[in-house]
Amino acid sequence: MKRAITVAAVLVAPFLLGPLGPLGAGTAGAAQPRIYHTIGSTSASASTTTMQGCELTEVFASSSTAMYAAQPGPVNKQGLTSVLVRVSDTCAQSPMDVHAAAGGGGGGVVLFEAEAQSGAPLVVDPRLTHASVTSDLPGTDSQGNPVTVHLVATWTGTGPLEHTTVVNSNHDADGNVSATDNNLRRDASAELSVMVGDRSAAGPATDGVIEQTRSRCVEVARPGVEGFFPCFGFPG
Repeated sequence: MKRAITVAAVLVAPFLLGPLGPLGAGTAGAAQPRIYHTIGSTSASASTTTMQGCELTEVFASSSTAMYAAQPGPVNKQGLTSVLVRVSDTCAQSPMDVHAAAGGGGGGVVLFEAEAQSGAPLVVDPRLTHASVTSDLPGTDSQGNPVTVHLVATWTGTGPLEHTTVVNSNHDADGNVSATDNNLRRDASAELSVMVGDRSAAGPATDGVIEQTRSRCVEVARPGVEGFFPCFGFPG
């Protein structure tokens, strides 16, 4: 069976903890439209580096808040915040002259690396001028040991608010689908602060961005066709 691919589902997915869960058990009668009222995600990301002597600390952070509302059905909300902290000795050389901090870092030998995430949602205003998140994120270091990363991140919009609209329509033997995405984006400055164990780092970021995607999708199955869920892959 053919499935139409809508833009919104692809854009939202990387910022979610997983499927948004059972979202109303609607059964769709053939030829009855199922209107996915809204699916949306607002996210912010940034990175920063600090240097003390030969020790380079890199911090990569992202946070989002997402929502889904079927029609009819409840509004479901979900947040996700992730952070990666890497500390490297840029004056040291790795064995056999193998290059630098894993994952394309700043070079040298990795002294410490940890990844962590939590369900903390991004707090952001509708015009994407300010965003922030503060959370204790559970995670693991590169040795598999449990760690907790305390993250404080703020974003301040610096660029113009960019607006784009994407419209997709598809007609095939199983039915019709029409989806509209409204996307907003604004460049932002950011301040990131992390603490993990006895290590801490804080600094500004110039590569920050705040983005929002909101989508509406309508699918109508042909008479006699069952299991036609091209919008987001599951019944509403």
